[in-house]
Amino acid sequence: MWWLPKSGDSPQPGQQVAIDGDLPHLIFVPSGTPPPGGWPLLIFLHGQGESSGAAPLKQVALQGPPQHAGRHPDSIPFVVLSPQKPLTSQFFSNNVAISIMGLVDRYVASLSLDSSRVYLTGLSQGGIGTWGLAADVRYATRFAAIAPVCGGFVQRDVSQMAAALSGTPVWAFHGANDSILPVLLSDASVAALRATGQRAPLKYTRIDSAPGADYAWQAAGVPEMEGHASWVNAYYPPGSEPTEIPLYAWLLSFRRPPAAAASIEEAWAGAYPRGGPSRRAGVAHGGRGAGGRGGHNGSKG
Repeated sequence: MWWLPKSGDSPQPGQQVAIDGDLPHLIFVPSGTPPPGGWPLLIFLHGQGESSGAAPLKQVALQGPPQHAGRHPDSIPFVVLSPQKPLTSQFFSNNVAISIMGLVDRYVASLSLDSSRVYLTGLSQGGIGTWGLAADVRYATRFAAIAPVCGGFVQRDVSQMAAALSGTPVWAFHGANDSILPVLLSDASVAALRATGQRAPLKYTRIDSAPGADYAWQAAGVPEMEGHASWVNAYYPPGSEPTEIPLYAWLLSFRRPPAAAASIEEAWAGAYPRGGPSRRAGVAHGGRGAGGRGGHNGSKG
């Protein structure tokens, strides 16, 4: 699987780099001149099987946006940040969330990214993490839009969390035939958003018969999981060119208000050298670092 990233200490334009440390992560920076205001940032949250302690860091790139960045580096219009969480934690666990958002702030400052265009997406366990992290009241105003795939709210205070997301554009995906994470997770989460009188755009792609395998599963030795690979329809839908992914165009159509974005930039301006956090960057939680599109390592969720 030639598209998997190489290990490194700092971002390198035009290629994806795996950076170990307190919060292992992949980082991809497009080559060429950034747009006015800087590159937008897409944060990708992986599935449970790619967690630290279950898989090497590089395996986070088996699927989704980091796999797209590896296979088609000239076609993805974002900086892509893919943190690797510990196996025993959720992405919205307090110390993991703090570490992720600290890393986001550092890259926004050091790479001069567009802080009004920070987006969040994830699949399976990362789809659950996308709902949970974006609904955290500390961070709910940070994301210009989110795209959770085969996930949903799993916390008890669903109404409160949905209310926190009422101003955030959401495009959710889930397969009705998902045998790993039932579609009722997304059904209930979308219903909770609608019950709040969701002010921001809300889309829900509920796929009647989602794929049971990603394009790279055979090469990765992963067995089919009925209906679980709905992210194929989100990140690389059949018939779409790598430069024309509908989800990416939808995300880029949203920005956070300038005032909110400016406060983020001011908080971190000058705090870190240009080029991104060092190899040991990250905060509270650690973990060991590690054909066709997509992929999965076979773990459920």
